[in-house]
Amino acid sequence: MSKVIGIDLGTTNSVVCVLEHGEPRVIINEEGGRITPSVVGFSRDGECFVGDIAKRQMLMSPESTVHSIKRLIGRSYEEARADIERLAYRVEADGEGLRIDIEDKGYTPQQISAFVLQKIKKSAEDFLGENISEAVITVPAYFTDRQRQATRDAGEIAGLKVLRIINEPTSAALAYAFRRKESASIAIYDFGGGTFDVSILDVAEDVAEVRATAGNNHLGGNDVDIKIVDWLVREFKKDTGVDVSADAAVLQRLAEAAEKAKIDLSSSLDTEIQLPFLTASDEGPLHLQTSLSRATFEFLVEDILEQTLAECRKALEESGKKSAEIDEVILVGGSSRIPKAQEMLTELFGAKLNKSFNPDEVVAVGAALQAAILAGSLEDMTLLDVTNFSLGIETQGRRFARLIPKGSTVPVVRTQMVSTVVDNQTSVKIHVLQGEEPMAADNISLGEFELTGIEECARGIPRIDVTFTIDTDGIVNVTGKDTRTGAKQSIRIHSPSGMSKQQIDSAKDELEEFATTDELTRELEELRHRVEKHLFALENLLRVNKLQLKKREIFDTEQALKRGRMALVKRADAASLEELLEYLENYQTLIQERIGAALAAGDQT
Repeated sequence: MSKVIGIDLGTTNSVVCVLEHGEPRVIINEEGGRITPSVVGFSRDGECFVGDIAKRQMLMSPESTVHSIKRLIGRSYEEARADIERLAYRVEADGEGLRIDIEDKGYTPQQISAFVLQKIKKSAEDFLGENISEAVITVPAYFTDRQRQATRDAGEIAGLKVLRIINEPTSAALAYAFRRKESASIAIYDFGGGTFDVSILDVAEDVAEVRATAGNNHLGGNDVDIKIVDWLVREFKKDTGVDVSADAAVLQRLAEAAEKAKIDLSSSLDTEIQLPFLTASDEGPLHLQTSLSRATFEFLVEDILEQTLAECRKALEESGKKSAEIDEVILVGGSSRIPKAQEMLTELFGAKLNKSFNPDEVVAVGAALQAAILAGSLEDMTLLDVTNFSLGIETQGRRFARLIPKGSTVPVVRTQMVSTVVDNQTSVKIHVLQGEEPMAADNISLGEFELTGIEECARGIPRIDVTFTIDTDGIVNVTGKDTRTGAKQSIRIHSPSGMSKQQIDSAKDELEEFATTDELTRELEELRHRVEKHLFALENLLRVNKLQLKKREIFDTEQALKRGRMALVKRADAASLEELLEYLENYQTLIQERIGAALAAGDQT
């Protein structure tokens, strides 16, 4: 049975983990790193790059390098407008979803995420030496059903069956609960690249029970970076009089410098920011050179940190716990390393901050544990999660009636009786909604169905039971049943992700084509590398042993070198390079034999 992997598909970076020999193990990618940048780049000739190599090209080609796609997946243009306005690459509305335009080609956020997932999948396959087809993927706790479905679609496009989508803070709690025997009440403070979540949980003997969750899908480390970038833009304008706020290439350089400064200030009281040749004026090149102190940094991001604390207070209130009852705060996500954030958390909870987990990896570790539970290879752990939004139906007066309140433990079943509103009504339309607002129109519509076959009688007489069921996968089923006639109708809520089945299949085929092209490109680069090695060896052979060779042999060797160099310059195809390799190998053997013979003859004389 093949292994099931756990994936933390992050806004900035992604991590993959697997349970091996009873222990979670973070998988090393092809570049030798434990984290893979969630960045996808495209070249003008259609090549696709993922991870570190794509991140490196962001400075040169910001308009063809896609990052922070997690902030766009499963959202409409209006919902994502604020994020889109700060991106260097083009994003357009595409029906209810979005389309990323690179050169003359368009990609959905699901496709971009699939490129990242495909690389992660391949890294896992190379590392484990077996095919991988199943995974557990984590998402922010406050992702909507539409965003969760879009993430599932991305997994499917990448060739992965997504066994479960689980919340990131819940996943981190699983890692905390693994082999833990003592009981504890904990807070998971998850300050990632693009989102913020906080969960309050009770943990005891391999059981993690979520009590409450709060969060903000539009608040993360990227927003911290933006604060620094905006400050740098203001400082540069103050020093030079030049406004670079509309220059995509400059902003990308500033964003990289901002991220580095943020990291530096977690361990230093100040940091130097030097960007030579940032831009130019009529007088010549302009350089950025400034310093950012931790005090200034904390002032810049104070409102963001306060927002995270507000969500923490909200989660505490919904859990029914006081801050003094929290035993530990688990830090998750790169931005949880910010000293001021840790200071504010200590003030709020008065609890010990648990820094024993790697904030960048703990979510993936929990996902791997959940994957092992589903695969049957880890049986002594239990996860009790909760609903993050209320679910209900539209009632008379266009009001929203909650059947399953936010924070209900899943799986859960709830039934509510409704009736007809006019005499002799033979059908009832049941409109399923998600949200917290009192009016139906202000909540998210998940679907509707019509129950027919109701017996004609006075209004209010029929008894119609509406039953909501949420399983452990978060799948919602709603059933309406007339208790008098037995008439029954149901709906399985399947939030559209913006992609049809046909589009998903097409994207799948396209990704496989990219993978094939990528493999061929790798093979070609490997052939070129082997040719270069042979040319270097032959060149060195000629230089060291020129006196042992005849003029004709020297000429032939120089011609062989010339032929090899021309093939590399003209970017010869694989077949030509293989033929060239065979020729070079044979020629090198021949020359070595002649040199050996010449040296032997010299020794005899």
